[in-house]
Amino acid sequence: MKIRKNVKLAPYTTFKIGGPAKFFCEAGNEGEISEAFRFAKEKKLPVFILGGGSNVLVSDQGFGGLVIKIKDLRFKIYDLRIECAAGVMLNKVVNESVKAGLTGLEWAAGIPGTIGGAVRGNAGAFGGTMGDTVESVSVLDSEDLRLKIFDSRRCKFEYRNSVFKQNSNLIILSVKLGFKKGDRKKSQALVREILAKRKKSQPEFSSPGSFFKNPVVKNKKLIEEFEIDTGKKIKDNKIPAGYLIDRVGLCGKKIGGAMYSEKHANFIVNTGKATADNVATLVAIAKTRVRDKYGIQLDEEVNYVGF
Repeated sequence: MKIRKNVKLAPYTTFKIGGPAKFFCEAGNEGEISEAFRFAKEKKLPVFILGGGSNVLVSDQGFGGLVIKIKDLRFKIYDLRIECAAGVMLNKVVNESVKAGLTGLEWAAGIPGTIGGAVRGNAGAFGGTMGDTVESVSVLDSEDLRLKIFDSRRCKFEYRNSVFKQNSNLIILSVKLGFKKGDRKKSQALVREILAKRKKSQPEFSSPGSFFKNPVVKNKKLIEEFEIDTGKKIKDNKIPAGYLIDRVGLCGKKIGGAMYSEKHANFIVNTGKATADNVATLVAIAKTRVRDKYGIQLDEEVNYVGF
């Protein structure tokens, strides 16, 4: 395994933003990941685990530690289960599950990133979440470099959260997913429908995905206004962050090369040569305006690296 110096991170992210990592390596298995952590401990370096590069914003100054890019792509289907390494792209898991006549992950069609990142952040859409499918997760504890198994209960899945997101020492190595037997043609049709919805509502510019979590609100008047405006019923008292950002006049707002998408206001996009500082300024404006107008604190779904 080769550890390189001063590797620019922007090309490894879906946002295409960010400076260099002081050290960078690609790890294809548990042994290489352990080796990388030993290197970091010897040099007293912070570590960041990089999957598919979505859901992250890297500082313009980069990251002053070791970035480990997970490249393990092992994948196996048996009965109603799929076992796959953390580096497998989520879309591959969706496509292969549907091809095998399994149902349960169609909602994830079109979501960028790896299965490891999706499990860590308990990704979700269209009423489904990773926590609904995960049976167990194999992790490497970077503190003692031991392999540990977490069943679904120990994963502590919550809205866009998990025990892995709360404990950076738990590095996801592989995931076991459980499915139900499905109708292949129905699943294929559902995937096509979801992809069409994404294409219609989501921007084509580079972005990290949805930027803010959908906040829980108690303001009945605001809930009524949302339901009248959109014709949609609110679920779990959560209002889409994009709706609030649009309501405070930020849809299409641009600073430098960064902009709140005109298609979907919860996407900050890189229209060309955007910097992390441009993005941070847009984020601060939205949080201030939404807090001042509605008393709601927006919370980022995107992870900051090097800030």
